[in-house]
Amino acid sequence: MEDQLFAVVVIYNTSITDSVTCNNILKIRNHKINTIIVDNSTEENSNKLLCAKNGFVYLPMHGNAGLSKAYNRVLDYLSGEKGIVIWFDDDTNVTQDYFDKLVEAAQTHPEKEIFVPVIMGQDGKFWSPNKFRFFRNKQIKNPSETISDNDFNAINSCTASRLTVFSNYRYDERLFLDQVDHSFCRDQRKLHRHFYKLNCVIHHNFSTKNKMANIDAVKKRYRIMIPDFLNYCSIGKKDIALGYIKVIGWGIRESIKYKKMSFLPWCISQAYLWKSNQ
Repeated sequence: MEDQLFAVVVIYNTSITDSVTCNNILKIRNHKINTIIVDNSTEENSNKLLCAKNGFVYLPMHGNAGLSKAYNRVLDYLSGEKGIVIWFDDDTNVTQDYFDKLVEAAQTHPEKEIFVPVIMGQDGKFWSPNKFRFFRNKQIKNPSETISDNDFNAINSCTASRLTVFSNYRYDERLFLDQVDHSFCRDQRKLHRHFYKLNCVIHHNFSTKNKMANIDAVKKRYRIMIPDFLNYCSIGKKDIALGYIKVIGWGIRESIKYKKMSFLPWCISQAYLWKSNQ
């Protein structure tokens, strides 16, 4: 018997009619998919009515509450349910093959708890899953490369987990956007969960891999990245020390990239601001 599938799409200032993910889910055949829309939008929209029309569950967050709180809202909604929950961004090119492979793997490998496809970026590189390393995760070179449970790391979108994984687990709500996936994988590795790499490739356009228009746009992004990353690192003195080093590295890299040497001291000031708020 096929597990219940709960496909969760987090929306931000987007109509579900314009969501690549939602449009692709509506095309899936041979599987019953319970679609849940978590709306983090700050602008008025018609998503509630559109969800009713398409048979989707609509969960409003009444503003941008961040990714962790959105995920936890869904987990609370699904409390008592059995099956598999799948996290999606609103622009994921999810395919029929993905759902076919996920259902097959869940049935033939009941011991596996977390399932992820191979994600290929617009640069042709395989970005997820990868082998966890603190400063720079090690990418796989081909889709068939194996990753041990002790090293397994993956991005949020397309990650599918049995709901039993969340029986006593919730996402860290200090993390607004970044490191939510790394924090989840780190926690699950510590719990000795069993990961499974699906035999399918999803093509994804990573906006963070594109150069931003100017240094102000870069600062807007890092205002979220820096505190999220330092919160992620705050499990111990060694990790937080390494976290400060990485923030300095970001400052140097982007200062050179955008030819704005003032960005480095700005990054340091953001790290100091985070520390003063602890």
